Amino acid sequence: MKGPPFVSIVIPTLGKTKFLKGVVKTAAKLDYGVENFEIIIIGDHETNRIKRSVEIAKENNIDIKTIYKNVPAGHKRNIGVQKAKGEMIAFTDDDTLLREDWLSNAVGYIEKESEFIGVGGPNFTPEEELPFAKAVGRIFGSKFLFSFRYTIKRKKAIEIDHNPTCNYILKKSVFNEVEFNEQLWPGEDVEFDIRLKKRGFRILYAPDVVVWHHRRSRPIEFLKQMFNYGATRAMVTKMHPSSFHPRYYLFLIASVFMFGLYSLAFSNYIEEAEYFHGLVPMILPLRITILYFAILGMIGLLIGKQTKSIKQALYAPIVMFIQHFGYSIGLIYGHLKRT
Repeated sequence: MKGPPFVSIVIPTLGKTKFLKGVVKTAAKLDYGVENFEIIIIGDHETNRIKRSVEIAKENNIDIKTIYKNVPAGHKRNIGVQKAKGEMIAFTDDDTLLREDWLSNAVGYIEKESEFIGVGGPNFTPEEELPFAKAVGRIFGSKFLFSFRYTIKRKKAIEIDHNPTCNYILKKSVFNEVEFNEQLWPGEDVEFDIRLKKRGFRILYAPDVVVWHHRRSRPIEFLKQMFNYGATRAMVTKMHPSSFHPRYYLFLIASVFMFGLYSLAFSNYIEEAEYFHGLVPMILPLRITILYFAILGMIGLLIGKQTKSIKQALYAPIVMFIQHFGYSIGLIYGHLKRT
């Protein structure tokens, strides 16, 4: 009797994160059987954390390969696929934890749903995260910007346009036609899926294909992440105009509108701008600004009530503002940057 398809778990890394060994430890507990998968770690160069992760894999009889090349994550994934011996490729990040049935559920969907070539699922925030990181995870679970893919509100698998590569299992044969953009980061997974869909391939989101994903635990780290997301979204939109969605530009459009209102309001106090005097009273943009921050505060109270955490109630508005601000500045930068 034929056994389950062999899977290659591909993990790009800088080799610096302390969470890498957690991926390997949870891989050892997968109910898929260690004889049915391999792990391929692609790093910039050898580090103690990569070496320790390899040791853990070998202690658990996991077949593991390490490859070193200082290139962006998408390029690393392409290298991993080239070296993989599995008929399926399972992508995850170096800061995830894999649920025990991650591979078995994913492979089950791909084998059962023959018209689909890949599947992903939710990536939750680990319970042991710091309060700020938990607030980030909570906001990521909202429908603004990130749709529903970070949550488990869906009860059945559905077709989707994009799965992030922290949790994405695909048939290896797909890579005969589509590879990751080796220059783009982050967002290379978004651009990959756009080209995948253009070629007629179909992918699934399944609520029981689960990983836990560590979040940014400091405001500056999160700001950088959101800036990078926005910049890459702009670059991807320029590369694929049909991928434009107004949802990604809502806060940027609102910011431009508010800048215009404040400019007109301030003109009331500039003698040389008498033509604009009286068009917009200062109270109007101030009220809108107060309303915006009041809404953020209400979201914080709601999240605090849901989580029964005062810290998350306080952090959530900050997270939302950083998300809106960082993403929008990134969008502007990405559209101005030459590709």
